[in-house]
Amino acid sequence: MERLYADHAATTPLCDEARRAMEPWLIGGLGNPSSLHAEGRAAKGALDEARAVLADALRCEFGEVVFTSGGTESANLAVVGAALANPDPRRTRILFSAAEHHAVLHTAPILERLGYRVEWVQTDRWSRPDLNHLSDLLGDDVLVVSAMHANNETGALTPDLSRLASLVAGAGALWHCDAVQTFGHLPLDEAIHADLISVSAHKLYGPKGAGALRIKAGTRVAPLIRGGGQEREMRGGTENVAGIVGFAAALGAPRGGERGIADAFRREAARAVPDLVWTLPDDVERLPGHAHFRIPGVSAESLLIVLDRLGVSASAGAACSSGAIEPSHVLLACGWSEEQAGEGVRFSFGSSNSERDASEAASRLAEAVATIRRARRSRSSAFPSD
Repeated sequence: MERLYADHAATTPLCDEARRAMEPWLIGGLGNPSSLHAEGRAAKGALDEARAVLADALRCEFGEVVFTSGGTESANLAVVGAALANPDPRRTRILFSAAEHHAVLHTAPILERLGYRVEWVQTDRWSRPDLNHLSDLLGDDVLVVSAMHANNETGALTPDLSRLASLVAGAGALWHCDAVQTFGHLPLDEAIHADLISVSAHKLYGPKGAGALRIKAGTRVAPLIRGGGQEREMRGGTENVAGIVGFAAALGAPRGGERGIADAFRREAARAVPDLVWTLPDDVERLPGHAHFRIPGVSAESLLIVLDRLGVSASAGAACSSGAIEPSHVLLACGWSEEQAGEGVRFSFGSSNSERDASEAASRLAEAVATIRRARRSRSSAFPSD
């Protein structure tokens, strides 16, 4: 049985454009960008070209792009780096949307050790930040607000980013926007007004191990990794030239068709599994390849195990959860019960999929659900309750 990959929100396959751009630097490009000799200058030139591509895509200045190892490091640098560089001792609170990625949420203990109070912005039932609650929480003692462009689990896009930006700026705070899921797939639109934007290569058909943080000019951020003076002293260590070159090349690769495949899957899956419950209604804007749902009474863990045996790669949400499938913090923030939050499953389609995959994925999903329910009935008949 041919495997069907439906986990593009976790990582995407390396595109040909990125692979071709990286090969010379993996095979023969031995120069360190900080070296003065010819090989070093060549590496520095490649780095500068890639930075210019990223700056154009982020609609920012060349010097505002800091290369990192990926989205997690970028988010940590944004939030913890801003806390370390805080010039105003009166700003002691940091606000996180309750549905942020763990790359943001798990900085809370560090921030608390630094003397900050981390508070949580409520979400609506679709995982989007509640801007009215944000407005209530904001004050002149808030340093940073982290609110993502699109949720990595549900796929919901954060609406009214212009209002969000205005609220945060009006309080004199910084806005960190996790754009890992949208960058290279959707226009950033009002997200470009964020002071700090974290992005990653491997979510857009680039290589793993390359990311970037856009730091708006004038925004104070302290480095977390110290060493040489790389990245304008914002991130010590020799840059990953091959990965960064691949990142830039991936931005220029053609893509599209994910929305049609995801929409077809939604239609087919609803027919194949009648009691399937979609997380987002049709009128909530979402990432183009996303389809998030739950099946009442069927745990995500059981479903994913059986799907994997049937050749389908899907996810319960963030792949950065060390393989543990626990009730999703995102779905709990949406008001789901613990049982419901343990049932959420994400299919995310991309360039490696075809429209035929939509119907095949729905068919295998139905088979997986039927397998689980048959096994449950067999156990019940073998061990009847008193």
